[in-house]
Amino acid sequence: MATKSDMTERQGWTLLAVIILLGLILFSGGLVGCPYYKVWERKMAGQAELQYQQGARQALIAQAAAEDEAAIKRAEAATRRVRGWADAARRGCTDLGRTGDRVCEDQLLRDAATYSIAKEGHEGVIISVGAPVSVAVQPNSPARSAE
Repeated sequence: MATKSDMTERQGWTLLAVIILLGLILFSGGLVGCPYYKVWERKMAGQAELQYQQGARQALIAQAAAEDEAAIKRAEAATRRVRGWADAARRGCTDLGRTGDRVCEDQLLRDAATYSIAKEGHEGVIISVGAPVSVAVQPNSPARSAE
């Protein structure tokens, strides 16, 4: 029969063997699991980057749509403004007793366009309204002579 000290010594060696075995299992699991963890970590980083890029893309699309809408609104406003000039020129010539006089209408349109361009900082949109409109930024400046 085994004595009490033999049992305790045997339990000690068994406990040591179990601890070493668990350590080896844990160590080998780490060696096997590390590459999988790195792959998973890269996958998560890639998904985060993809979501960020998709958000940035959506923001750029929204900005482009807003710029398109603003350009359309500016063009519509310019169209209304030019049509207003043409209507005002027609009424102005009618008030002067020159109904249907294209020269009178052209001159009034030139004056309106020149005033608008000077007022807006030399920026304008030229839109065809069925009447010739010539635009001069500085109509009263002397003509440059060839030297």
